[in-house]
Amino acid sequence: MNPETRNYRLEDFLRDLSSDDRLPGSGAAGAVALALAAACAAKAAAITLKHAPNDSRLRRAHEKLLSYIDAAIAGSDADMQRFARFLHLRTAEAARGVIAADQKLLGLISALTESLQSLDQQVRRSVSGDLAAARALTQAARTIELENISELST
Repeated sequence: MNPETRNYRLEDFLRDLSSDDRLPGSGAAGAVALALAAACAAKAAAITLKHAPNDSRLRRAHEKLLSYIDAAIAGSDADMQRFARFLHLRTAEAARGVIAADQKLLGLISALTESLQSLDQQVRRSVSGDLAAARALTQAARTIELENISELST
């Protein structure tokens, strides 16, 4: 049975990721980067909401960002499960399963990218570092997932 990202302690995840074990792999790491990106953006929205608690548009954006965190963690779990299956079977069908999980994460990455663009005008200037971190982590997640798709497609 594979561990679930949601139940992983960060330290354990990083130690397992850096070990010679096959799991977790870079796809799960990309999904965690995506979750961190959404969390950074949600932090910027939450801090701004402290100063503008009646901003319903920003509140909805914050809720959406929180849902992206959950979806990215679920995506990490799906990637680990499908990648474990691929490692066991080494079939084209199993590879397509991993690719499907990574493509779903790419869709989430695109949605978060759109959300980040709209947040620029909504959040306080004092949290611009949180948005910069969110953008960098989102780009890292995109790069990882695209590379994994390319590798499994060959």
